Amino acid sequence: MSFYKRMFLVAIPLTIQQLIFSSVNLLDTLMIGQLSEVAIAAVGLSNQFYFVYNLLLFGLSSGGAIFIAQYWGAKESGSISKTTALMLMVAFLFLFPFFILAVFFPSLTLRLFTPDPQVIQLAVGYMQMIGFTLLPAAISYVFYSVLRSTEHAFAAMAFSAITMCLNAFLNWVFIFGLFGLPALGVFGAGLATLIARLVEFCLVVAIVYGKKMPGKLAFIHFKSLTRAFFKRFMVYVLPAMGNEFSWSMGITLYAVIYSHISTDVLAAHRMMNSIENFTFAFLFSIANATAIIVGQELGKKQFNEAIAVAKKSIRINFILSLITGLTVFVFSNWILSVYNVKPEVRGLAYLILGLSLLFLPVKSLNALLVVGIFRAGGDTKYTLFVEGGTLWIIGVPLTAFVGLILRAPFIWVFSMSLIEEVMKVLILSIRYRKRIWVRNVISENI
Repeated sequence: MSFYKRMFLVAIPLTIQQLIFSSVNLLDTLMIGQLSEVAIAAVGLSNQFYFVYNLLLFGLSSGGAIFIAQYWGAKESGSISKTTALMLMVAFLFLFPFFILAVFFPSLTLRLFTPDPQVIQLAVGYMQMIGFTLLPAAISYVFYSVLRSTEHAFAAMAFSAITMCLNAFLNWVFIFGLFGLPALGVFGAGLATLIARLVEFCLVVAIVYGKKMPGKLAFIHFKSLTRAFFKRFMVYVLPAMGNEFSWSMGITLYAVIYSHISTDVLAAHRMMNSIENFTFAFLFSIANATAIIVGQELGKKQFNEAIAVAKKSIRINFILSLITGLTVFVFSNWILSVYNVKPEVRGLAYLILGLSLLFLPVKSLNALLVVGIFRAGGDTKYTLFVEGGTLWIIGVPLTAFVGLILRAPFIWVFSMSLIEEVMKVLILSIRYRKRIWVRNVISENI
């Protein structure tokens, strides 16, 4: 099978799944945007908290995919189930502190993000509702990772589509109070997400066990987990999770800095971010598809083929980032006009969106190198140090200094995060050429 056909078959369902997810997030923000700038800020800050947890899950699933894709390439189905069992155990371990903070201490948690009492008051109920989604979302996330890494991405796509469409419909009903129901506003958005996540969980478990998909678990898979297996898994997965945690905390701190500048700035950034995430959907799918294909080739010990896949993926990623960035920018003014916010908030969102899209090729290449190439070969420790270093040594300190000390215009504050992206891509490119990531991790003795 040719590279382009293979990439097409893997990337298309991932792209559709990501686009659905991003579209619903964008629609959610548009719906909330009909309420007020404060409502946008409340949902945005609450989601920033869950953003940290979701990225921990992503780090776990993408780290686990190192093994799952390589085991699939080596045709070791039993090892796939063992890996799935271990991923679920680790997910549950990290679940509880987030659940406790969200459900029992929402006000306290929100005060870490913003001093605005109006925002906190609106966000409390939403945060509690989302807290109850953490467990079903974690289980679904793990099984989605298994399905995608074993060439069953269309099943994951179908369930994502059902879930996200249901979420959007329930948002519409609960936020605005349709069909005789009361208008619940921000709280209604949280309730809609909870119901949709529970439905998603039921669908995913039903298909994995009903159709005997890869990753189907039994007690024996938990019982057969050995210390050596656990050690090998955590050597690669912990740095990936640490990477995502470090990065998510840095991005969260950006949001905290923006919230201390003004609620209007925070709302503008949230609007920009919802559109940018939609833009990034296809590009990130290319990164995930690359990780799967490269991982499978490394599992078969076809190292030259893995290198060839990486090179072609970089070329595709660059071309698509230019096309997508330009296309979204053309329509961005129209999209932003839908928000019911002050003209100055809309204008600021338009300004920072244009700047962010200009750097889209850089950001998408960083994602491809970290998620699609380095992690596929288990080069996770290096990416942890690079992403953590550039973010915490360059990005966050510069943003805080320019925004909170110098009190510069927000366009300059926002630009500091883009400087960090440029430094990161330069360092990662050097590592890529050394080909340290080209290795079969499932046969290593650690």
